Amino acid sequence: MKNFQSRLFTLGAALGLALVSGPKQASAQDMRFTQYNAIPTAINPAYAGITDRARLTSIYRNQWSGMPNGFIGYHVGYDFYNRDAHSGFGVLFSKEAAGAGALSTTRIALQYAFDANFGNGWSFRPAMQIGGANRSVDMGRLIFGDQLIREDESGSLEGPLGASNSYLDFAAGGLLIGPHMWLGYSVDHLNTPNASLYEGYTELLAQKHSVHGGFRMDIGANNPKVHTDADFVMAFNYMKHGMFDQMDVGAYYDLKPFSVGLWWRGLPIGHTIEGGHDVDALSFIIGYGTSDWQLGYSYDITVSTLGLSTTGGSHEIVLRCGWDHDRRNRPVVPRAVPCVTF
Repeated sequence: MKNFQSRLFTLGAALGLALVSGPKQASAQDMRFTQYNAIPTAINPAYAGITDRARLTSIYRNQWSGMPNGFIGYHVGYDFYNRDAHSGFGVLFSKEAAGAGALSTTRIALQYAFDANFGNGWSFRPAMQIGGANRSVDMGRLIFGDQLIREDESGSLEGPLGASNSYLDFAAGGLLIGPHMWLGYSVDHLNTPNASLYEGYTELLAQKHSVHGGFRMDIGANNPKVHTDADFVMAFNYMKHGMFDQMDVGAYYDLKPFSVGLWWRGLPIGHTIEGGHDVDALSFIIGYGTSDWQLGYSYDITVSTLGLSTTGGSHEIVLRCGWDHDRRNRPVVPRAVPCVTF
């Protein structure tokens, strides 16, 4: 019990540090995924090992597919739960590329979450994440202004740009889980690392804060006339990254083995710099799968001033599989969590 309290206090202190430490001069933005619930360890390490089964999940996003040299990104995550240690463990690999791969960021991180079970279906999971990242640029895919002036010369007279920069990147988070709801908070780029490609120039990554949660309701739970295994799920995710913030709100109809969802991305209040309402996209999600595997797809319709005809929308594909990693002969009570799948 003493070790339990000691580990819980240590992780709680780390989470508290994340709450009170504010970003300094910072810049840069991370790609945002519509189906973040399908690979939740990408937004909060507290999701690591949230179920008894080991999980391997991959997600791919083609951002604004109608624009040349757009943005692509993917995450691959693996996590599992250890009952003896009351802990979840995970590893996350991600890569994001812009401009046909000219500028790319690669990241790998190790995750740890401690499961403090309060009984009656309630638990709290503080977590930490430590990782490394590399930001690089392919100079052969860039064209500078002086090259155009000098009739598309092969080389540029601009100052030298570093080929790559590697740095440590930390994150922390916490997740409160109830019988029918969940609420989490996380902060990424906790140490605001310097991601600049110019030697001697500082370009700090802004801390990315996320508040996310939702609830699940059994549609036929209180109605004996309804014979269905369907659930209705509401979820949200508010993120603030440096000077920019965004709210995702969605609803799912989870009719096993199918799931369909509708998401809206924007802010209820506020305006863009052009003076219009702060809205971004309307997203449609469909998923299918069993307890051993799931496949999901989403399409984002751009509703901002850019317009769908300009961006072509955004596509995401998710593939996940799960299996029982602890095969010892002992009684195991499955841990049910209300979190949405896609």
